[in-house]
Amino acid sequence: MSPFSISPTTIEGFESIRVDNGVVELTLIPALGGKISSLRDAHTNREWLWRHPRHPYKRVPHGSSYVAEADTGGWDECFPSVAACSYPSVPWQGVAIQDHGELWSQSTDFEIHEQADKVTLFNSWQGVALPYTFTRNITVTENSAWLHIDYEAENQSEQPMDYVWCIHPLLAIEPGMQLYLPASARFHVAGTIPTNLLPSLENLQYPFEFPGLKFPSLPEISAARAIKIWSDPLPSGEAWATLRAHDGEFRMKWDATLLPQIAVWMNFGAWAADGGIPYYNLGLEPCIGAQDSLADAVNQYHLFGALPPHDSKTWQLEIELTS
Repeated sequence: MSPFSISPTTIEGFESIRVDNGVVELTLIPALGGKISSLRDAHTNREWLWRHPRHPYKRVPHGSSYVAEADTGGWDECFPSVAACSYPSVPWQGVAIQDHGELWSQSTDFEIHEQADKVTLFNSWQGVALPYTFTRNITVTENSAWLHIDYEAENQSEQPMDYVWCIHPLLAIEPGMQLYLPASARFHVAGTIPTNLLPSLENLQYPFEFPGLKFPSLPEISAARAIKIWSDPLPSGEAWATLRAHDGEFRMKWDATLLPQIAVWMNFGAWAADGGIPYYNLGLEPCIGAQDSLADAVNQYHLFGALPPHDSKTWQLEIELTS
């Protein structure tokens, strides 16, 4: 039997919880929006989550820029928008939604639910600009390489509520890793660095090539390229993504009928928000709705989630670390 431990710890002054089932080790910081700061393969000691080399962890007030103040790495949640925007629909039309949504800047309600062979980490957030509750349950099972994540967004109002969502894990990548995505996926391009990398900005099929990049292999940091892509709804049975290293894989799978899309942010030495050495990381992001702005998702792409009055939507995601 592998060891199973749940232990409190402190990271840069913030109370945290570490769960280790002998296969996967996960660390969560409730006060920083429920951030997962570490996701480690216990067999190989590979840390799969990227950590900003210069930004310390800190609390920042609502209305701040995530990119400027809190882009520290790890795994955050983006809801009800990814980009900052004005809410596009009545009755909250014009209300400001902050950068990367409202969840990351909150101190979450947090509970640990223990059973004989598994533990569930429960986080709950309350809407600030909009009246909703958002919950996430991460279940870690003894001796299992899988994490099971359950999400629920609940509308607490008399009016329908529009949203987009994505998981936002920034992965620690290395040159020569391989990124695999469904061949059936068709992608839109949200932006590139440099700006003229791609001749087409929609209906892209992966893997594709453009100057300085040849997928599925990841390039050197000297490539100085970045791209953000997001998919149309995926066919049933084609909802998955894999990042492969020489000693293991980071795998995701989900139900496309509940969680229909995937987005990918790839920064291969092209950009850093603080003006320092450009980042080398990758965001592998199952998502609901067009990325990144809720306003664009509603008004331009007509691709978004909607919560009926006093009702909720649920979806699930599974992550596996193999070695």
